Amino acid sequence: MKCSLLELLTGIKYRVIQGNADIQVSDICIDTRDMVSGSVYVCLSGAHTDSHDMVQQAVYKGAVAIVCEKPVNVTDGITVIMVRSTREAVSYMAMSYYNNPSSKMIMIGITGTKGKTTTAYMIERILNGAGIKTGLIGSIEIKYNDISRLNENTTPEPVKLQGILAEMYDNGIQAVVMEVSSQALKMCRVSGIIFDYGVFTNLSRDHIGKDEHQDMEEYIQCKSMLFEQSRHGIFNKDDKYSLIMKNSSIAGRISCFGIGNDSRGFDEVYMMTYADRVNLSLTDGTPGVMFAANVCRSGGDKLRHAFSLNLPGIFSVYNALAAVTVCDIILSDTQLQDRLGFMSGILSDFAVKGRLEVIPVDTDYSVIVDYAHNEISLELLLESMRKYVSGRLITVFGCGGNRSRERRFKMGEVSARLSDITVVTSDNPRYENPDDIMGDIEKGILKILKESDKIANDRVSFADGKYIMISDRQKAVETALNQAKKGDMVIVAGKGHETYQEIKGVRYRMLDSDIIKDWNNKNKWRT
Repeated sequence: MKCSLLELLTGIKYRVIQGNADIQVSDICIDTRDMVSGSVYVCLSGAHTDSHDMVQQAVYKGAVAIVCEKPVNVTDGITVIMVRSTREAVSYMAMSYYNNPSSKMIMIGITGTKGKTTTAYMIERILNGAGIKTGLIGSIEIKYNDISRLNENTTPEPVKLQGILAEMYDNGIQAVVMEVSSQALKMCRVSGIIFDYGVFTNLSRDHIGKDEHQDMEEYIQCKSMLFEQSRHGIFNKDDKYSLIMKNSSIAGRISCFGIGNDSRGFDEVYMMTYADRVNLSLTDGTPGVMFAANVCRSGGDKLRHAFSLNLPGIFSVYNALAAVTVCDIILSDTQLQDRLGFMSGILSDFAVKGRLEVIPVDTDYSVIVDYAHNEISLELLLESMRKYVSGRLITVFGCGGNRSRERRFKMGEVSARLSDITVVTSDNPRYENPDDIMGDIEKGILKILKESDKIANDRVSFADGKYIMISDRQKAVETALNQAKKGDMVIVAGKGHETYQEIKGVRYRMLDSDIIKDWNNKNKWRT
């Protein structure tokens, strides 16, 4: 699709260093592997690579223009455009290239440390159920109509993102719900998009490191950026960082949600959604939660309805409240009667693959698969699930290779402190030795337990200790299932929805839920 480079640069401050900006280009590229003849190549500076060093290759592959933020050397006849930030520039350029598709749909952005995925799916399910064709862009997949494909980044790079939005709009999508990661905000992937609704779920220490955020202050600042480009900010009033997020907002409207009707600094809001009468439930081995949702508008209108979720934990209540807040505002302009009753029905059997997913087994104990892959999410998961367990809490997990060793120590410590039995196994070792990764986890475990608490592999009886090391993930899961008894809960954490195990650059088919289902099919119900 040919377009004018001048038009792509509209609204961007730039200098023409070489050549002429009044030319036609065929595409926008940020990776020389994707180059097509006649493209404009936008140079990005990353943590490990700098594509300013690749301009000669880009020209060789057909680039007619270069957009850069530092000097580059190219042959005469190639247009060179200098901008302050190429990451910001490419977002606006991509938006122009695809005719600003986000401006033609209801845009819902969700940010926070935990709960983004579940909340996004809840919103997508409710709006689609109400007849508003809704697409989803998140950590698991890109989804709209009957189309679903895996997503590599929670929030895709801007050229790809704008292409997805254009594709959705062309296929009749009316609303899009997006998980917006802190990295996406930091890297300007959503720059230029105006969100009709920006949602803040919660914030805790995560993604701090040399390749992510340098400290908690930067992490908070990046998260808050969503509310500098949202028309309506919706905040978890019970989170300690919510007022920081709210005070960063330039939204015309503010709403909030939480448990209990205390305002906590949200005294003047468009709408407050709160839960009361919260009770945990356990039905036929399926942990859940019941509550009453209350929607209070500034004009004095109030709605109330009972909700029952087949999802465990108080955090499931928060996710549902966030979804209800967004959807009630949107659906108030429709002819739908009893909006809360409708949403309650939609969410009554709601589940997300790999997120607190209860796997049905013919046993008298519960089995849950979850994506918890750091100490914060694992701690929250185990603390929440403990409330449902009359027997033992058995946790199976590993840690990813080529990632922070500190995470391994802390996850080991968390599991040893909160689980009755810990089964340490392999996750995605990537290019590391799985035994080395498991050894790091064991160091964390031994901050809480003693070496004598270790279960020898030749015995494999959970009565003999409190933790065991089994590098074969399938065997580790099956061992936990074989050793579990009535009233226990087995949690398989870390990989969630992932369908593979990555070893030395190769992804082998593996899905935790499949391992559990296959085991169940081979074993009769045990009393």
